[in-house]
Amino acid sequence: MAEQEKSFDDVCMCTDTCALAGASAFFAGLRDAVIVVNGPLWCYFFAMRHIEHSQSTISHRMICTQLDNDAIVFGAEEYLHEALAPYVEQPPPLLAIISSCAAGLIGDDIEAIARGAGLSCPIAVLDSSGLAGSFADGWDKAACAVLSAFLPERHAGQANAVNLIGVTSAYYNGENDAHELMRLLALAGYRVNAALGCDMSAADLSGLTQAALNIVVHDELGGGVARLLAETCGMPCIAPLPPYGRAGTRKWLAEIGRVLPAPRADAAEEEITRVTREDFLRINECKSLWGELRYETALIRAPRSTAWGIAQALRTEWADVCHLAVAADAEGVPTATPIADELLSETDALRIQELLSTMENGLLLASSNESAHINPKRAQYFGVAYPMQDALHLTDCPFMGLRGARHIEEQLWNGNIQRRKILIL
Repeated sequence: MAEQEKSFDDVCMCTDTCALAGASAFFAGLRDAVIVVNGPLWCYFFAMRHIEHSQSTISHRMICTQLDNDAIVFGAEEYLHEALAPYVEQPPPLLAIISSCAAGLIGDDIEAIARGAGLSCPIAVLDSSGLAGSFADGWDKAACAVLSAFLPERHAGQANAVNLIGVTSAYYNGENDAHELMRLLALAGYRVNAALGCDMSAADLSGLTQAALNIVVHDELGGGVARLLAETCGMPCIAPLPPYGRAGTRKWLAEIGRVLPAPRADAAEEEITRVTREDFLRINECKSLWGELRYETALIRAPRSTAWGIAQALRTEWADVCHLAVAADAEGVPTATPIADELLSETDALRIQELLSTMENGLLLASSNESAHINPKRAQYFGVAYPMQDALHLTDCPFMGLRGARHIEEQLWNGNIQRRKILIL
């Protein structure tokens, strides 16, 4: 038993990546930026492997200084010069140098070394040393560092223009979610000026302040950036729970509309009403054959904003849940207590293990780390977070918005029906 607990604990503690990976993922979201990881190859491959899930060609513009033990003692200047040499003649629009924990011990003046190498392009230098924190911490730190260094003066906000802040393809299904949010905003008459951190160019940073409103999608990623833009540029921001479910989508658009009225609010409402009506009829037919969608226990473990957004949709719209446990930080989530019956720390390995091992007619919304510890005959699983090693997602179906609501709900119903059929047989 002790060995089993230790094994689960080892897996359970590895659901998040480090700040180096988060910072790298932010710059990877700038499609023409070059990323130089100043550190050993292990750190480089760890970060790149995570980003490769959504950007298969990231290795073309993400390189490593390949520091060894000599560099830790004598400095990394020689290694940096060698890595930066190709960009002296062909400078990219933005070059980011991110130091790992080991590189941070050296104490080199990285920016001075880069300038001494003859680079003429904008350079962003970031230190993720000292175990700076989680993926979200690194992403936020990188975003704030770039905007602090390169953000232009505030321009007059263009009418109906908005920015999406804190979106990334390095979250599971994150790019599809971003596209769905842009579709919904366009349907309501807004113009998406930029999606900071998701498929934008370095040049787009200069126009970031032209929006009239910043909409924070994942607050653990974009909360710091939104506050920075509010303090330095006077840009208003809003950070509602991400829009999971049909009701969640309606609420998300309504909260945005209260701050910046939608030019075509009627069109968006008409679409939500149409989808809700169609889905109600189809789901009711399913209920007449199979009964209610009901789970004795449900566990959600994902990045904070994802976990609580899904928890709200699951509890209020998708299914009946007797006991809902959420393993995610509840900071900044005012509705957390009414939604969940049990709030767990992300690292509460023993309690998570207990919930998974005792599930009967349960539901797991998490990653493949957790799915390895459930009995498929007693619990249904749907992956919503990395790592994802037991499912393949090739389509453009999102998790958020109206298309996401349909995608998740059909997966829950179909999976539940298949489990019932197996039990009957």
